[in-house]
Amino acid sequence: MELRKFIKQLRRYQKDTTNETEKAIIEAWYESYKTESEKKSLPKEELERARNVIQANISVSIHKPVPSLWFNYRIAASVLLLCSLSALIYFLRRPIAPPKEIFTTLRTLNGEIRKLTLSDSSVIWLNAQSRIRIPSNFDKNIRQVYLDEGEAFFEIKHNRHKSFRVITAPLQVQVLGTSFNINAYHSLPHVRVTVATGKVGVSKGAKLLSFLTPGHELTYVTNKGTFEQKVVDASQSQSWKDGDTYLNRVKFEELSLVFKNLYGLTLKAGNQRVHDYLFSLRIKRDMPASETLKLISAIHNAHFRKEGTNVIIY
Repeated sequence: MELRKFIKQLRRYQKDTTNETEKAIIEAWYESYKTESEKKSLPKEELERARNVIQANISVSIHKPVPSLWFNYRIAASVLLLCSLSALIYFLRRPIAPPKEIFTTLRTLNGEIRKLTLSDSSVIWLNAQSRIRIPSNFDKNIRQVYLDEGEAFFEIKHNRHKSFRVITAPLQVQVLGTSFNINAYHSLPHVRVTVATGKVGVSKGAKLLSFLTPGHELTYVTNKGTFEQKVVDASQSQSWKDGDTYLNRVKFEELSLVFKNLYGLTLKAGNQRVHDYLFSLRIKRDMPASETLKLISAIHNAHFRKEGTNVIIY
């Protein structure tokens, strides 16, 4: 930029008469003196002299004698060159923030099951009272989604160049192409991963917990940080999407969760004995709540009563 023109812009800046573009240029130029990178590139004495000259030029009066003004021009020209070089180095070296990732959040209600088809043709089945976040575009190196709450069954399209990752606190599940179920309701003390086909890697942070193959299930106990594996019937873990929910020796809290997801009613244990029971049964989605309650009560010869949206088992 022509030096005479730049000095005029500095004067207008002092009077607050610059336009937005001029103001931004001058402020970026002046603020570059405060960067750490420039402090390292200029001697301390030269930096102090440069600051003094800049401030002097900003406050130059329009009535100042011409010889003094031209003397200041020569000084300002040297300072401008140093400043411009330092500012250029700073802006070239500063880290560039990655673009903010945009997600679509999908939720399900009580009794609702949703089927989602992703841009890569993968399919996700979302169980009741679940929430998942899906990016608008998959990263070029990995396909990643977030299961924030609930249960989902994944049928992942194989892509050997781009793995698929599910983040569900506190675990990460990563595959290339396979099908698996994740149960991660916040009201339960565990996260459960069950593999139907293919191979699945389950990690916590940077630590790999296990590789799972078809028919294997990993249960991670959240509050203890421990996990166990076992062989299961993988078809039962995903049968909820087809209308049948299989419970195999589950605790009362898990039974209550399933019942609420299906019917919107809350099961409560009327005494400690009922709370400590284990339950094994098959619940069909089209079965009325009253029939399911009879089935639950018959398992341990218990009784039930309804109080609003609560059902007491005793």
